Amino acid sequence: MSDILNKKFKNIIEVKTTYIATEAGHPRVYYKINPDIGYIVCNYSNTCFKLSKDADLNTKELYIYKGEI
Repeated sequence: MSDILNKKFKNIIEVKTTYIATEAGHPRVYYKINPDIGYIVCNYSNTCFKLSKDADLNTKELYIYKGEI
């Protein structure tokens, strides 16, 4: 899956939570990564958020992305 994502998306951010908020030059939007899929893509910035191998699927922690990598 990583090869496919690397070819398709310029920005891929590994995260340790399934809860994502992104506001990279656009209104804040919220996403939840489905662990069965393993990633989600921001429709505004075309940034891919991918679960890391050591992600905690039980945490409610929110990862906030503001455009920096």
